[in-house]
Amino acid sequence: MFYEMRFKLGKEAHLTQADFPPNTSSFIESIQNAVIIFDEIKNCLLLNFAAEQILDNRSDISFIGDWIREKIQNLSQQKAFKLQELPWEMASINKWGLEVEAVLSKLEAANEFGQQLDCHKALVVREPRIKPSYTRNFKTLQPEFLTNTISYDRLTGLPNYNLLLEYIEQEINFCQQRRGYEFVILFVDINRFKVINSSLGRILGDRLLIAISERLQRIIRSHDFIARMGNDEFTILLSNVEHLEYATNVAERIYRELSIPFNLEGYEIFIEASIGIAVGNQEYRQPENLLRDAELAVSDAKRQNKFHYQIFNQSMRGKALTLLQLENDLRRAIKREEFILHYQPIMSLGDSQIRGFEVLVRWRHPEKGLVSPGKFIPLAEETGLIIPLGFWVLKKACQQMYDWQVEFNSLADWKVSVNISSKQLELPNFVAQVKQILRETKLDPHNLKLEITESSLVEDTQHTIAILKELKALGIEFSLDDFGTGYSSLSYLHQFPFDTLKIDRSFINSVGDNVEKLGIVRAIVSLARNLGMNTIAEGIETVEQLAQLKALECQYGQGYYLSKPLDKNILESIIATEIASPQEIESKDYQLLLDEQITKEQLIFQIEHLRQELEELKLEKADLEILLDTTTEHADIVESQLHNEICDRQKAQAALSLANRELEKLSVLDSLTQVANRRRFDDYLIQEWQKLKQEQAPIALILCDIDYFKLYNDTYGHLVGDHCLQQVALAIECVIESTLGLVARYGGEEFGIILPHVDSDKAFKIAQKIAVNVEKLHITHQKSLVSQYVTISLGAHSLIPSAESTPELLIARADKSLYQAKEEGRNCACLYVPH
Repeated sequence: MFYEMRFKLGKEAHLTQADFPPNTSSFIESIQNAVIIFDEIKNCLLLNFAAEQILDNRSDISFIGDWIREKIQNLSQQKAFKLQELPWEMASINKWGLEVEAVLSKLEAANEFGQQLDCHKALVVREPRIKPSYTRNFKTLQPEFLTNTISYDRLTGLPNYNLLLEYIEQEINFCQQRRGYEFVILFVDINRFKVINSSLGRILGDRLLIAISERLQRIIRSHDFIARMGNDEFTILLSNVEHLEYATNVAERIYRELSIPFNLEGYEIFIEASIGIAVGNQEYRQPENLLRDAELAVSDAKRQNKFHYQIFNQSMRGKALTLLQLENDLRRAIKREEFILHYQPIMSLGDSQIRGFEVLVRWRHPEKGLVSPGKFIPLAEETGLIIPLGFWVLKKACQQMYDWQVEFNSLADWKVSVNISSKQLELPNFVAQVKQILRETKLDPHNLKLEITESSLVEDTQHTIAILKELKALGIEFSLDDFGTGYSSLSYLHQFPFDTLKIDRSFINSVGDNVEKLGIVRAIVSLARNLGMNTIAEGIETVEQLAQLKALECQYGQGYYLSKPLDKNILESIIATEIASPQEIESKDYQLLLDEQITKEQLIFQIEHLRQELEELKLEKADLEILLDTTTEHADIVESQLHNEICDRQKAQAALSLANRELEKLSVLDSLTQVANRRRFDDYLIQEWQKLKQEQAPIALILCDIDYFKLYNDTYGHLVGDHCLQQVALAIECVIESTLGLVARYGGEEFGIILPHVDSDKAFKIAQKIAVNVEKLHITHQKSLVSQYVTISLGAHSLIPSAESTPELLIARADKSLYQAKEEGRNCACLYVPH
């Protein structure tokens, strides 16, 4: 960048270097950009060090003058220049006694191609009271005309970091001299540009950066400033900003403009940007501090992942210090092995059996307790600490898996899944380290599965493929994690030796009520099947999601509905009691609500289909009857066809009736426990109440509640909790099987028992027997406050239906006695006694 020096002198005056205002030489030497001063006959009088560097230290002043003058002439022929004065000036008196003003200005110009140039500052020296005489001008030269420049980015032609610092420093000076003057820095960071650059190639990546810079230049005002900071970072300086809203509007526009796809060489490329906003004012003295704050704001925008821009505030510095402290703690934690592993079961959706587990690392900080993985994993990735941490997790997981296989023979086919970072894959000795861990832990490679994210595939495709194939030859399996959220191309996905595609939880979350997400999951399952891979659905949290996934024939699943991540001791307890014990849970016991829901959906579909067929039958029958009445020939054939049609429709009618009966049966059963559901409970109570009211016979009700069941569910997971409910339901049915009555799941962990013709004493004895039988199940409950096993509290009441009593009264009194049992310490039965 060049400064302009323009003089206005008298006709007889001849300018020499001695005529410059005082301190002119020291002033221009302090400027980091090039400054050259010519006299009225085109001789170069003075140039500073920056100008010498740009012009290759040429000493031929005449050549310099001619060379620059030629470039200026070419530019000035293309477009006029617009001069805007800024609020900075100095005054001096030269040897003629004339007042000379130096005004710092900005210029707007275009190159010989008609492209708008960036706005730069110029130094204009003038004497306003002297009649106009000789004036010499020259403007900013486009960077491609210069060689060895230190102020411009060679790729985009934008100013670089060095020039940006100078401009920010000048703006800071304005802030100190003008009260209330403010400017704004926008730090623009292109998200995941490295992935795009690696996948499409650096040449196309460079063209994308040029296209980005062109869009950014079109957004800002002519007197604003834009620079390229680094690979995918740009900084925009907005001068003289009176309202912060203007800066946020610019940020919004930047985000919108960059969200429009770029079309380069047949590729449609989508990008997003994160933007940090920092306001320059009198509080700042150093440009670096303002840039630091803008960068803190963009980092906060990335972490928030909600907004595409953030405005800097003082709390961000505190967050930065916190992250720095956390990084130091993380380094120490790796050396001290402050981490623990949790294990989330991976279930087969076909038979509901555990097939393995994913290993998840947790940090037990000595002062802060458990630190969320969302805080330290990204930090470990950013700092490279994920490499030692990742190998520590891999070794611990392999050792634990081997130890469990020695203890439990049934785990021979289980697989332990461990996440691998892209930084680990980049290591030249990654394969050697994995082999060494397998040797040291003695784990069979067939029991190990490594999970890799999509973004890891595009860092170095061929290198990654070679690594995976080498490990695959050992028997190790691979999962592509978070499939559908990254940049993997279907055209080369088949080149990687993956065994499993893991469907990201973002698709699973809304699979039940979002047709688009459901279609994506269906497509992923179909793709995996065609490529010979399995599928695992992540983040299953509801039975509806589970039902949909099973209907789509997704093979495996994991999530909080099935089981949350468990620590070593709890998982061992589950393996010992639920898998390795003689009372092994059979597959048929796991035909839970999802099986019935799928069956119901299929039956409803069949019913609707049969109804449509019956409507068609009516129309066809009418047509055939008309045809039969009007046809005189081939009457026997027509009659035979009609008979066949009617027979077929009668069969359809029979199938419809059967389906209706099956659906009605399912509608009154609780699909988990196979006892009556709440709907059947209410209907049965009213039915028996009316009958016994006429007979004037007693009816008893027992309400049961499993003690501390929420703690049990939270400790062992929904899968084990559901099995507990099934066992308790069976125990209750065994007690009353000799008594005519109804056992129903009243809600959650509560059961209701309706006993016609049973008085209070007998109802109390039945309740006591149920309490004993449930505890005798010996279902381990570590969190219970009354027993080491699962227990149950019961409340009973019996009355004779009358005009003064109602079913609601019976329920209220049984419920009151249930809470009395809880108040008396639980694991017991109480009988309601009217006062």
